[in-house]
Amino acid sequence: MTKIEQGLQKVNVSNCKSHYFWIPQALTGLRLLAGPFVVWALFTGHATLAFWLVCFASLTDWLDGVSARFFKIESDFGRTFDPIADKVFVICVCLGLFAAGQLPLWLIGITVLRDLLILAGGLWIKKKKIPYTLNPIRISKYNTGLQMSLIGWLLLIPLLPPLNFYPLFSSVLIYGTLTTTLLSGFVYAKIFIYFYRASKLLQMASGDHAHCAAGCGHTLQP
Repeated sequence: MTKIEQGLQKVNVSNCKSHYFWIPQALTGLRLLAGPFVVWALFTGHATLAFWLVCFASLTDWLDGVSARFFKIESDFGRTFDPIADKVFVICVCLGLFAAGQLPLWLIGITVLRDLLILAGGLWIKKKKIPYTLNPIRISKYNTGLQMSLIGWLLLIPLLPPLNFYPLFSSVLIYGTLTTTLLSGFVYAKIFIYFYRASKLLQMASGDHAHCAAGCGHTLQP
């Protein structure tokens, strides 16, 4: 391939990215907006509408990732707001299910506390300019899968004929979600504690170095 062809290929890729850049962002926005509508549907007794809204939001989440990978579009907006949209949507739906008497409040509280821990830790890592990307860990992915399965199941129950095993299956999903929430929170806490201790050690080492240099009559270079 000649240099001219390589240049044309780069231009085509750049144009493609700029042309389709809005797609993942629009899908993230739709998912963010879907949460309040699910709550409204649950409050007004529209169980079928709430179920299909959750299916729609899950589809936008999948299409968001597919379109970003297909068009090779990565942005600070996507890395920041995509997980926020997921959290807001899940919390909105969980509050609606709690209001409908289908989900215990303590599970929502533990989930919110874990999300606040991750948010605070991520902001601290960014503030300290630590070269570490806070990607979802494996147990967190399992937790997300169980959360969505629990939400989908609880929304589906009113649309199904009543059977005796429903409460047992709901309890399995609830406590499975609780277990993975606690485990993922523990792992994230270990990550943040590790970097906190490392930053303190670096500060101590930097202070000792500066003190030694001052005592020896040297000037530290930035």
